[in-house]
This record gives sequence, structure tokens and C-alpha cells, in this order.
Amino acid sequence: MVQTVDRSFARMVAYKRIITGSLSIACGVGLLVALALRGSAPPLAGLGLAIFFGGGAWTLRDGLRLRRELLRS
Repeated sequence: MVQTVDRSFARMVAYKRIITGSLSIACGVGLLVALALRGSAPPLAGLGLAIFFGGGAWTLRDGLRLRRELLRS
């Protein structure tokens, strides 16, 4: 199989996605805590939570998948 992407670049992208996904999930948890302390949620809080948790989970999963794929080859 022909390699079209440098392995070190792909490894850097995998680490970036893992860090970005983890930080996004942490921000989602922080938003949940802030909403719990505030008492009432603003109208766009649900959208923010969906973006933080959904996007963070997808990015983290993709970074872990890429890292696992690099370890296999």
C-alpha cells in the first residue's frame, strides 16, 4: 500500500484530535456545572451542550481510531 501522508504528521493530527476532544468534553462538564449553579438554563444551553459533548466525543473517537491505526501499521 502506498503511503500518501507522512506518519509523523498523522500522529500529530491524532494527538491534536485527542486533546481537542478531551478539552471539549471537559468544557461540556464545566457548562453543566455552571448551569446547575445558575438554576435556570438559557435557551441556547442545550445547543452548547450538544456541540461540546457531540463534537468532543466524535473528535476523541476519531483521534483514538487514527492513533490505533498508526500503531497497527
